[in-house]
Amino acid sequence: MNGNNQLDVIDISDLSNPSLVKSYEMNNPHGLGIDNKILFICDGSAGLKIYDASDPMEITMNKIVNYHGINAYDVIPLEGTLMLTAKDGIYQYDYSDLKNIRMLSKITIEK
Repeated sequence: MNGNNQLDVIDISDLSNPSLVKSYEMNNPHGLGIDNKILFICDGSAGLKIYDASDPMEITMNKIVNYHGINAYDVIPLEGTLMLTAKDGIYQYDYSDLKNIRMLSKITIEK
């Protein structure tokens, strides 16, 4: 089953009747995570994308950073620390200062 390469914003204020609010085109999205309105999207070969999602109608206009060169699969953000799985390994980032996101560690996966 193939899906669209997009991020969908869904209004779930009425759980029995969710509705599509807006869609954003992506390259090859996989996992995502959100922490305190900071949205992390694993966009496959397009890398890790980080957005300020305070305004769901303008998410892509509020990109904080795009880390190219990481074939990102999934993320777990938690209180300033991000765990990321990628094609080549597992990364850990400190995002407590969004102007200075830094990699803390990487465990390389070799095939």
